[in-house]
This record gives sequence, structure tokens and C-alpha cells, in this order.
Amino acid sequence: MHAIDVSTGGSSPAAAARPSSYVPCVTFAPGQNESRMGEQRIGPLVAELTAQRRLFYGIEVTASRPDGRPTCLDFNYFLPLLPTFVSVVWLGQRYWDVEPVGRVESLQLAQHLATRIPVLPHLSAYRLDEERLDQFLALNFSSLLAVRGDQVHEGQSFRISQPVVEQSRRQRAEKISICVPGYPEGYTSLGDSPQNATRNIGFLKAKIEAGADCIITQICYRPEVIVQFVKDCRAAGIRVPIIVGLLPHESLRTYSIMEKITGAHLPIDLREELDQLQSPQTGGTKSDQDMVRKFFHRLTVRIVRHILDADVGVWGFHFFTLNRFKSVKTVLQELRELHLLQDPN
Repeated sequence: MHAIDVSTGGSSPAAAARPSSYVPCVTFAPGQNESRMGEQRIGPLVAELTAQRRLFYGIEVTASRPDGRPTCLDFNYFLPLLPTFVSVVWLGQRYWDVEPVGRVESLQLAQHLATRIPVLPHLSAYRLDEERLDQFLALNFSSLLAVRGDQVHEGQSFRISQPVVEQSRRQRAEKISICVPGYPEGYTSLGDSPQNATRNIGFLKAKIEAGADCIITQICYRPEVIVQFVKDCRAAGIRVPIIVGLLPHESLRTYSIMEKITGAHLPIDLREELDQLQSPQTGGTKSDQDMVRKFFHRLTVRIVRHILDADVGVWGFHFFTLNRFKSVKTVLQELRELHLLQDPN
């Protein structure tokens, strides 16, 4: 997903000072130990779980908070059913010149997580060159999410993510799984309107043919559009597993920030309903905020139910957490109560 600092609405280098050293803040749950690690490549793992037709989920985090302190991730919070994998956001403007690349905070966190849970580190094409990509691949991660990034620098070697996919597959062969984003509503962050769905699916298929083996959809609040996107992928011959991205916002503020950055909007009727929940006259009371949270919880559950009911072969969902885990836990609990999410035996 788009890397942002939700405290400011931007991802500039000045958003948070780089700490002199980074120490991951992670608490693993009982049973998470290295001896029980199975398949760590996300693509094959997701394909296997999808074939079992049983709902599973992943979470996305950033390595640090907006103030520069490490994000604290306690897996006990997600019990009884842990996420299948964790993806770690790449902040292009913050990380592009960190040397060596292994000192990038997100990669330090990813290396720490990889001892106990499958991990999907992101890598942006922003100001990336062949040498730095080689250095990243030499870290021997089992998976990679290749993204273009929100900004493009005139001097960068990779203008799009497809060559990153190609070089990664060529160098690591089957030792790495490569995921790419999917855009149900098209490249809305680029401001292209109207979108050419056929062209966009063609771009995605080219990445799959270059070596990508899984797709994670980006923000979309229209479940029928997500279902159609999956059907269009299959009709185009794209057979890799598709995971649907979800963002259960905790406030109108975070929704507004993401709307501005991604270009993804609520349908008109839902936006009107949301606006009525938080009156400008009240300034956003605690009661208003609770109603906004519940609105997005209900919407997220509705999206999951719609996609499962459509029976398009999607069983994996990925929460863009913005490092806020309470909403994710609430959604997971409701999915359990609906008997859609099954706890381990």
C-alpha cells in the first residue's frame, strides 16, 4: 500500500528524524518458533491456503512510528488465530539512500520477523538502481513486494516495477516469491480518468509473466469492483493467487488522508452516510468517532462477505493497519462470530 505518515499526511524525509539505531519491538506469541516454520515464500504459501478454501489474513506494518520510535508489534494481540504473514512498508523517500541497504529499518524488522513468521518486505522503484537491487536480493529474503512507489525521480533506473520483478526472478529463481499490487479501480493515485481496465490488466499480466507469483489488491471500497477485477484477471489468463487488501479506518481523518493520496473514494451513498456521522458543528465528539469506526468495521466485514459469497477463489485478506491494530482485531472478532474465520483446532 501507499507509504504515508498518517500524522502529517506526507512521506517526506523530514516527517520523522532517523534514529541513530533501530531495534525491532516485537513480542512473539506462544508457538511461534523457528522449528515450526514451514513454507516462507508468500506466493506458494497463499496458493496452498487458497486451495484449502479457508479464510486467512495478513497484516501490513511500518517499522517505525511517525515520531521515529519503533512500531511495537505483539502477536498475542491477534490470538487465537495469528496472521499468516506480515508485510513491511518501504518508505521510499526515507530509505533510498540508507547505506548499506540492510540498515534500512523496514528490512531490519523484516529480518527479525522472518525467524518466526513469513514476511513480505516491500521494495520501491523510487531512486532504485541495479546495484542497490542486487544488494537487496543478497539479503536472501524469501519474498518481495515490488512497487513503483508514489514518487518517481528523474534519475532512477527503474521507472516501473516490472523490471524489478524481472531482475529479481532472474537472480533468485525459485528461491523468492514476488508479489505485486493489483488495482481494482485502476491507477487512481496517478489521476488517470477514465481508467482503461483492459490496459491496466495488461500491465498486471506483464508483471506476472515477468515472474510475479501473487497479487495484493490496493484500497477499494466497492466489493463488486473487486470481484470484477478478479474475474477480469482470470479472463486474461492470470492464474496466480489474489489477496484482497482491506483498510478498516479508525477515523475520518485517516480516511481523508488516504483518499487524497490514493485517489480511492467511497461510493457517493456511503460517503454521504459517513459525513452524517460526524457533524462539523460538533467538531467530532468521541461518540462521533466511535460511529465512524463502526462504519468502517461494518464496511470491511461487508466487503469480505461479498467477496466470499461471489466464490471467485479469493480466501486471503490483507489488512493495511497504519500501525493501528484495534480495528483489525474488531473485524477479526466479527468474522469469527459470523463463522467465516475459523480458529485453529
